[in-house]
Amino acid sequence: MRRLIAAAALCGAALLAAGCTDGTVTPSPSSTGSAPSATTSGPTDPKAQAICDDLRQNILNTDATAFGTELGKMINARAQGNKAEETRAQAAAVAKLKEISAKLRANADQATSPRLKTALTTSADNLEKVAADTGNFSNLNSLDSVSQTTQKFSTALADIADYCTA
Repeated sequence: MRRLIAAAALCGAALLAAGCTDGTVTPSPSSTGSAPSATTSGPTDPKAQAICDDLRQNILNTDATAFGTELGKMINARAQGNKAEETRAQAAAVAKLKEISAKLRANADQATSPRLKTALTTSADNLEKVAADTGNFSNLNSLDSVSQTTQKFSTALADIADYCTA
């Protein structure tokens, strides 16, 4: 079972970090939509670099790993019939999504570029939708289903990831 937890955590971290190379966030290959625009409207936001650095260093690294770890613990507890631990791990995963959403909103409050504010707010809204989908968490029972959930996480961050690659 420890291998399942480790694999789930690595699966989550790998999927979420897949869009990040050489310090540059890029959408994952399975993202849909058009390529991000290389131009921006209006002046560059002086906070943009710090916000994008935070996205890469904290959200796509530390926070994504913590989220994936809790998903692995939840599946492990479910497999062992430990309902209390399953419930705790699910609550921790949901709380991590809400924490990330709050970070994105705090960054949006500091941003001066309307495009950056919109990208942060949209990504925060999308993460909250993933957190609210309790049916998704209830149906997690394999690494494949963890991959689908972590892909939802990655897709939820597509707007801000696109901004940071532009």
